[in-house]
Amino acid sequence: MTTPTVLITGATGFLGGATLAQLLRAHDCRVIALVRASSEAEGRARVMRSLARFESGDVRAVAAVEVVCGDITEPATLEISRIDAATHVLHLAANTSFRSVRGVRRTNILGTMTFAHRMRRAPRIDRFLHVGTAFSCGLIGTGIVVGEDDYPREGIRHLVEYTNSKAEAEILLENTAPELPLVIARPSIVIGHSRLGTAPSASIFWYYRAVDLLRRVTWPMEAREDIVPVDYVAQALVMLLLKPQLAHRRYHVSAGPAAACSWHEIAAAFARHHGAREDDPYRKMDLEEILRDRKRFTRLGEGEEEQMAMALGLYYRFPNLVFDNARLLRESVPPPPRFVDYVDLCMTRPGGRTVFEQMNDDD
Repeated sequence: MTTPTVLITGATGFLGGATLAQLLRAHDCRVIALVRASSEAEGRARVMRSLARFESGDVRAVAAVEVVCGDITEPATLEISRIDAATHVLHLAANTSFRSVRGVRRTNILGTMTFAHRMRRAPRIDRFLHVGTAFSCGLIGTGIVVGEDDYPREGIRHLVEYTNSKAEAEILLENTAPELPLVIARPSIVIGHSRLGTAPSASIFWYYRAVDLLRRVTWPMEAREDIVPVDYVAQALVMLLLKPQLAHRRYHVSAGPAAACSWHEIAAAFARHHGAREDDPYRKMDLEEILRDRKRFTRLGEGEEEQMAMALGLYYRFPNLVFDNARLLRESVPPPPRFVDYVDLCMTRPGGRTVFEQMNDDD
């Protein structure tokens, strides 16, 4: 079998770094990383820092990565002939901001489409794995188990431009590049690492800590959260990228019905770390009332209260959904760890950081 040549975008992000580390650790392949940098030395340094978060930043591993400097939103980048060597493309680059609209659309739609149509010209592409988000389904209510073919759809309302842009990009890819060997992977909520906790990144975990410390929810405690650790997602993405035959085009990389956690379970998991706090139970309240009670914000550390209120106001509004993962499991990917089984690791590796501090370095 010919050794695959993997072209990866987004290798310096949280999910990208974990996936590159998994790829280098578990597979014999040539890797080309398209990195935003002014020089190859700078790009290689960025890749090394990304891999080091996952205890994979050794010189030998990074030396195995061919760094190509460029940006998928810049047409000149896509004329670089070195990317024509790719047999497999892993497209992870994205703008994940919940605030920017123009920047998000430029990267996630224009950049993705330009990059995908450029790779149609590559002579030996066996697979183009586009990584979206399970929340490309938009605001569809709560308590629903979402199937891969149910969404995205035209005309669905989205809370933030990030999820809307990912939905649009999927629709455009399927409609305008039918000959591209496209597979779509949609991770659900990615939090922490099942062995390293939040040492690589506290992304999104700050929100669950905040809810637990505020002791306020807008949903019933029976509602479930679909959460997976980054190392599990990385393992699944590498399988979806390199497995010679797949049964489907779209896959959720998610906890699914079996591993999604109720808020009763999440509260109990935090209680194992903090103590039961029976004198301060969770209460179901309107969001506006939660955000007005700024005295409770002192539990989250020191920081800009308005910034915290704006961030919480967005995250609280996302629906509680579960994303069907039966397709992924049938491809022989093992079931994911449950969030409640590694919450304590997320609290202690590393420990000593406030919610405000974790929110500010959320990537």
